[in-house]
Amino acid sequence: MGKFTRRQFITGGAAGVAAIAGLGLAGCAPQAKGEKAMAATGEGSTFADTIAWDGEYDVVVIGFGAAGAVSACYAADAGAKVLLLDKAPQGMEGGNSRFCGQIILNSDNKESMLAYNKAMAGDFEIDEELFDVYAEGLTQTKNMLRDFFGVPEENFMDWKYDSTPQPLIGMFAPEYPELEGGEDLHVLTVSDNVCNSALWKVYRNKVLSMSDNIDVWYMSPGVSLFQDPVSKAVIGVEVDKAGETVNIRAKNGVVMTMGGFENNKQMVEDYLGLTKSTPAGTLFNTGDGIKMAMGVGADLWHMEAFEGNCFALGGISFVVPEDQHAKTFNDLRNLSGSIVVVGNGGERYLREDVYNRHGHVPSNGDWISPKRPRSTYMVWDAAQNKAITEEYHGIPAGFEDQVVTANTIAELESALGIPAGKLEQTITDFNKMANDGYDPAFYRAAETMRAFGEGPFYAIEMIQAFLNTQGGARRNARAEVVGVDGEPIPHLYSAGEFGGMTPYQYNGGGNMAECLIFGSLAGANAAVEKDPLPALPMGVVSEIVYTQGSGSHQVDPDPTQSVQLGEGEYLGTSKLCMGNELAVKVTMNGDKIAAIEVVQQQETAGVGSKALDALPAQIIEAQSTEVDAVAGATVSSTALKDAVNNALAQVK
Repeated sequence: MGKFTRRQFITGGAAGVAAIAGLGLAGCAPQAKGEKAMAATGEGSTFADTIAWDGEYDVVVIGFGAAGAVSACYAADAGAKVLLLDKAPQGMEGGNSRFCGQIILNSDNKESMLAYNKAMAGDFEIDEELFDVYAEGLTQTKNMLRDFFGVPEENFMDWKYDSTPQPLIGMFAPEYPELEGGEDLHVLTVSDNVCNSALWKVYRNKVLSMSDNIDVWYMSPGVSLFQDPVSKAVIGVEVDKAGETVNIRAKNGVVMTMGGFENNKQMVEDYLGLTKSTPAGTLFNTGDGIKMAMGVGADLWHMEAFEGNCFALGGISFVVPEDQHAKTFNDLRNLSGSIVVVGNGGERYLREDVYNRHGHVPSNGDWISPKRPRSTYMVWDAAQNKAITEEYHGIPAGFEDQVVTANTIAELESALGIPAGKLEQTITDFNKMANDGYDPAFYRAAETMRAFGEGPFYAIEMIQAFLNTQGGARRNARAEVVGVDGEPIPHLYSAGEFGGMTPYQYNGGGNMAECLIFGSLAGANAAVEKDPLPALPMGVVSEIVYTQGSGSHQVDPDPTQSVQLGEGEYLGTSKLCMGNELAVKVTMNGDKIAAIEVVQQQETAGVGSKALDALPAQIIEAQSTEVDAVAGATVSSTALKDAVNNALAQVK
């Protein structure tokens, strides 16, 4: 097979792209369209010549959020003609970038950022080069926004944990102040507000200003990727352009920036184990990119990682229809009083009184995404209901009819389907903790606990609310998508929440930083002119050797067939073992057992093998197989003694 390479290059101070060589044969080729198809029969024809293309660009970017906008702009700035696709209609593009708090991380200390992000990853294995590029990038985010995207210096606001008049921003700088390096983390905004789409608009306006080099198609999701079968390079995208299927050639690269899968119920169940959830951000992230990437052999990572909405209870919402955003009663973000959260078994399962950290709740010294029971209920008494009504103006409009009311806890249990006595016991235990001023189960602060009093009692179901998922195609430090073989997939790049680098704990503003850092790398790298595709191998002759009847494959011949037996040596076997057969060679010196050698065995290493190591010497010492079995290896012990007896039975 021929070698397929790409030119090395360096962009933006990041590591250059290494050449890719020795790529194997891919699977079946997509079918070409109708009469426009071009036969690949001549010498030098490539796979691209077998596809009827409807359009051609240097770079195709899939997903018009922050990462997609950044990628498209950097690719265009490098001289590429760019097509930017988005699933949403015009005006609804932006993905989670338009909904999230408009903050981005920044620092003046790369080493601190490297230490901090490694600490947030916990014990998860990390890509050292990727983390290094990200840490370096965090020292450049402000410069990139100012110098490339034109944000005026006076528009920046730099927030720190202990110096901001807006605690909601300052709590992210850093979000984990106890971790090494966090003291050097800053949060930037490009206006004095975090809920105005300001940063997203910076990116969007830059795309629109580069319309000479960037075309934008709305309501045009990518459907699948075209992959060269020889080099495995991704060479184009099948697009659903407002209902019409079109094939778009990408001469230099495809960048995937279509976010996560928080709106895909099946994926949420399969990867996160959640059956009840709702997105707080975009409604268009349905995991399309994951399916497309898997189709060209991409490896996946961080599929179990997600971020819940900030404030309370691991990120939680009232029950909303599937086509609506999460709705959280933010006035109850820190639950205090005669109120608890329980699962469908009537038991508490998390601490109710703390601000979570992007959906992560405290547990054994870490902050983790809570493991939800099938159903979650917020439960409170009459005194708490009065406080909710008077202080917080009651349950939000449209959700009052979801409140379940009962005169007693037992009646409330029955109404919710909780096993009899379970919720009653939880409330009894909680009342004792409130009166004692100590919660040994979850360490809820004493001042936030008030014993339940008289009824009526109330409950409302809550469900998991997502900001985003992190899972997707694995990427490397050059923003290349990595295949299941550990090698980059040629011409395929990614950025943003589609395969975010967060495996465990997450700091607010981190995903927006990834969009900028890896979006710039993905766009610039995708724009580089690539070497021509290899010619398709034509007229390959198959030499059929293996068909049914050609025999079963045996890695090693039966070693007993080659055992040489001398005078006084005997071969004994046993099938009483864990493996297929155990065989020993027993050497006799007159009527004495002189040696025992195991010549065949398939016993479990570290378990059955202990018997094979220990028993021969014991049998020789006792001159008998009536020795004790090795503890934990009884079966292998029995088989060894049986094989020795089989050999001894042959002694004349």
